[in-house]
Amino acid sequence: MSTLAIVGATGLVGSNFLSLSRTAELAGISHIVAITRRPVKESLTKGGTHKVEDVVVNDIPASIPATTKILFSSLGTSKAEAGGFDKQYKIDHDLNLEIAKAAKATGASTYVLISAAGASEGSRFAFLKMKGELDRDVSEIGFDRTIILRPSMIMGKREESRPWEGAAQGVLSFMKKVPLLGSATRSLGVDAEDVAKAALKAIQKSGSGIEIYGNEDILKMAKEYSDETGGK
Repeated sequence: MSTLAIVGATGLVGSNFLSLSRTAELAGISHIVAITRRPVKESLTKGGTHKVEDVVVNDIPASIPATTKILFSSLGTSKAEAGGFDKQYKIDHDLNLEIAKAAKATGASTYVLISAAGASEGSRFAFLKMKGELDRDVSEIGFDRTIILRPSMIMGKREESRPWEGAAQGVLSFMKKVPLLGSATRSLGVDAEDVAKAALKAIQKSGSGIEIYGNEDILKMAKEYSDETGGK
């Protein structure tokens, strides 16, 4: 029995990924485990072709299943939610890195990370520098395949309140409806469901080594996934 382990399943991208993965064609995967600190919605674990289990734990790295073949992580928080950038770094970078190392130790061969557009260890912006450092550090772990997706602003309704993000999403949503502006906003925002679809499409494709996909790649792969699955 090989497992797809999902970290960040209560978040915007992670919940979409969990929902879609229940019925996705995933070679060699028979079991999906969402490893969370609070329960996911029950509807996300029902139905589909794969057995889905939600495991609520305090220590995520120690709870990575020994049968893990693929680890997907969209784990992340905001500076406000964490209580400062230093605390955010401990989650977005340090905890993610610890989880990835734990998965590699179990024998996982594929690692999928949701990063951010503009991520660079040399960035002057603290958030993008942090994301770039995580991308670099997980790439050095030595998975057979490391898939990093770098979406622009992720659109969708979050369970937690992020007022500034909600306002920005509102502006982008309006701009997309304006004929002359719609195409120009493609690089500014992407639906969470499309990021999840792109991640699944990347997993389904053959590949090895380190693969990094930008926002345009994500939009293209999401469309391919939708076309192949009838939009599901």
